[in-house]
Amino acid sequence: MQPPDSAGSSSPPADPGIVDAGIPTAGAAAPSRLRAYRSRRRAKKALRSKLRRRLTRTGTAVALLVVAIVGAVAGYSIYRFGQVTRVPGGKDVTGAAPAGGPENILLIGSTSRCAAAKLAVFAQECAAQVNGVNSDVVMIVRIVPKTHRLTLLSIPRDTFVPDARSGGLYNKIDAALADGPAQLATAITEDFGIPINHFVELNFNTFTNVVNALGGIDLYFPDRLYDASNPPLSIPHAGCIHLNGYQALALVRSRHLYYFTKGQEINYKAIQAATASGAYYTSSSGGSYDGSGDLGRITRVHTFLHVLATTVAKRGIGNPLTDNALIGAIAPDLVVDNKLGDTEMLHLALALHSANLGSAPELTAPIVVDASTYYYKGYNYGDVVFPIEPQDQQTIDQFMGAPPAGLKLQPQKISVSVVDGTNSPSSTAATAAQLHALGYPIVATTATNYVGPVSETSVVYATGHLQDAERVMASLSGTVVMARGTPAGGADVSVIAGSDLAVQSPSRTSATTAAKITRTAPAASAVSAAAVSAAAAVTPTTTNPNIGAPTSASPGASPWDPRACPATKAT
Repeated sequence: MQPPDSAGSSSPPADPGIVDAGIPTAGAAAPSRLRAYRSRRRAKKALRSKLRRRLTRTGTAVALLVVAIVGAVAGYSIYRFGQVTRVPGGKDVTGAAPAGGPENILLIGSTSRCAAAKLAVFAQECAAQVNGVNSDVVMIVRIVPKTHRLTLLSIPRDTFVPDARSGGLYNKIDAALADGPAQLATAITEDFGIPINHFVELNFNTFTNVVNALGGIDLYFPDRLYDASNPPLSIPHAGCIHLNGYQALALVRSRHLYYFTKGQEINYKAIQAATASGAYYTSSSGGSYDGSGDLGRITRVHTFLHVLATTVAKRGIGNPLTDNALIGAIAPDLVVDNKLGDTEMLHLALALHSANLGSAPELTAPIVVDASTYYYKGYNYGDVVFPIEPQDQQTIDQFMGAPPAGLKLQPQKISVSVVDGTNSPSSTAATAAQLHALGYPIVATTATNYVGPVSETSVVYATGHLQDAERVMASLSGTVVMARGTPAGGADVSVIAGSDLAVQSPSRTSATTAAKITRTAPAASAVSAAAVSAAAAVTPTTTNPNIGAPTSASPGASPWDPRACPATKAT
């Protein structure tokens, strides 16, 4: 049966008993009914046409409105981007990754009091010329746009590294910021082999503004807390508590924390006196001293970021009021490298928008703590922590999603010189012999670099030999870190042998195997077959009793640390 509105057809349905869709049945009244039917069809068609025209006009209006909004946002973004401070990125900040490729963004939390002089407590310190510029937070965010995956890696601020200051000067890594954010990026690239595409630096004022722009943050506190640092942290009761920007800053900066269980009274004066003297533990506090230092603070920062991400998600990225408040809070005090252009900043923002910030893996580079005051070449560096291998590299591999390229290299192709760093010639010789037993050609050198009886081991490499250094470091364990510099004796890599160093134990080396290694090594080898054989039973260096066990890459929160609120109202 043809449809009734088909051309050249006025026939009724085949079954005269069926009346459907307004189609007239056969009979004397059929012509009039057919005309009425066609009239209704024309009316419906006209109505549909009218609606289509209206919808088309409405769709055009909506599209124009969207374009207008996008244009306004773009103009507003240009205005806001104009408020961002851009500084030179230096030679080790690589700029944008290939299209769609992963990017590593260094996030820096500056301690500059003068940069945060809008806050009264820091204005006073700035006026008193107390303005040490260090990095409270050293965190790298790895963004993989294709998978919308984020991973965070924190480096403890007291980690002692070779290239902290310009010119290859050793110091705590947080001291690098005194020479600018580009120097901190350089230290991370040179000492840990992590490439940095861009850096973003925020100060105390930015942090408080972001929290306040969101209307504050809710956190659950299992116990009461107090820290007399500046700004002081005071959590007067357990439960879910609403924090403003200033209170949140006090929380994430806290690393000399006291906690108090039910029934314990807080002795504020005793804690304040202990903090002022630098003797942070006091039995008269009325409670217990956390003692986790920077690691505890990193854990609390990670928890805070999870809650912050959840809060932003609830408010909604794309919500004009929220976005306007956040951009206005961040842009005026934001410092980025000059290779981070406006377009790429928007692309990164879109990548972050698509990622699940609340579930991003958060890692911390493992360290070992030196319980004694650390002296490097006679200078007092106070409390420091050391990188630890192989745990550090394993964590970096997890962060990067792959092991370093240098592991593919063969030891036989990398020449190594070993330098005495602890005034122990016998241990230095044993280190050289054990490295040779692994296949590395050893280059003779008379160079020494005495640091002290306690020192981390530095794997020094020239520009262009990072992968060589990665391969050598993979053969070592203990307090080991890489450093860019000039290897001794013209070798590809130098090992400045420190304390707490071990070389991968060679298999039991027979005299025949030792002779074979010696014959196949380059002529510059300074290790005899006898030394190779003897080295199998030699421990290169002694163990320092003041150095603790390696920390975890995911240490986890303490029972008294804050966490996300349950579904209850904050107070």
